[in-house]
Amino acid sequence: MTKSKIVELPRGNSGHADLVRLLIDSVKDYAIFVLDPSGHVLTWNPGAEALKGYTREEIVGRHFSKFYPPDAVQSGWPEHELAMARKEGRFADEGWRVKKDGSTFWASVVITALQTPEGDLAGFAKVTQDMTVRRQGEERIQALNRELQLKVSELDESRRVIELRTLDLEKLSSQLLRVQDEERRRLARDLHDGFGQQLTAMKMMIGRASPTEMEAEFDSAIASVRNMSYLLHPPLLDETGLRAALHWFVDGLTKRSNIQISLNVAPAVFPRLSNDMEATIFRVVQEGLNNVCKHSGSETARVEISRKADRVLITIRDFGRGIPSALTGTHISRDFGVGIMGMRERLRQLGGELTISRAEPGVLVEARLPL
Repeated sequence: MTKSKIVELPRGNSGHADLVRLLIDSVKDYAIFVLDPSGHVLTWNPGAEALKGYTREEIVGRHFSKFYPPDAVQSGWPEHELAMARKEGRFADEGWRVKKDGSTFWASVVITALQTPEGDLAGFAKVTQDMTVRRQGEERIQALNRELQLKVSELDESRRVIELRTLDLEKLSSQLLRVQDEERRRLARDLHDGFGQQLTAMKMMIGRASPTEMEAEFDSAIASVRNMSYLLHPPLLDETGLRAALHWFVDGLTKRSNIQISLNVAPAVFPRLSNDMEATIFRVVQEGLNNVCKHSGSETARVEISRKADRVLITIRDFGRGIPSALTGTHISRDFGVGIMGMRERLRQLGGELTISRAEPGVLVEARLPL
């Protein structure tokens, strides 16, 4: 094993200078060099050559602004650094610097003013370190932090949407329960006031009425049951399709309500849709016309169903008293009529939407279902 040779350095000022020079020349991770008072390079260590790419012969005597990007040179930044070091005794900064091959790196720079014992400026010592890797790491961390903040913001927004949706669903559930209760009360009234009274009358007629009269009462009772059954779910909707079911419902409602209702279905040969879509369209028309009968006071109403290339449009128009003036904007579709929320939910499940607006006079209900 070869032992390192120990060299004894001279003592005194000359020895100290040699030791400092040895230290500077041994540093490879830092560019350490001296500038004259005007900024020209006087010394050049191996670390500076490794970092910036210039040999001692190529750079000594050149102005140190050669290490700065053109925009920094044009703005006078190198001279500003020297002025600050001259004024404060020391100047530290980080920024982009340029190597001999034109590539850039992120540098940490410290410039120290060198003064004679008399206080005159002798030059500047400049130490430069390549901090590109550290900066890239910091930028990556910042980018990850921004991405994390964005994800957190998106999660917060999703949470708010879910909370609002939950409130809407709770409200819808409550309203649907009300609709269900109203429907049950209506059926109970129909059974009691209509079918129940017919059965009572038939019981009283037994032994008194003729067979012809009894047969007529039986036929009437059967018609009442069939009518209630059809209103719950018309068989025509499954058997012959939407057009026939709508005509049956509109004709029956016209007779029961004395409201003249016109129905227009286009095209004339209306193709069959999915069961869910046909049931939804039927329920929207049913609920819309029921609202006309209950609330509008209109003597006429118009229903139009039209199939386009990519959607089905449903419009229900009456010419009655219209929407209360207190209801505006989104409150119209949310608050006008108990069954409106049920209509909107049916449409929403199929990707459709419902709008309700003033028609002057009356109300216009529009529903759109995508195909």
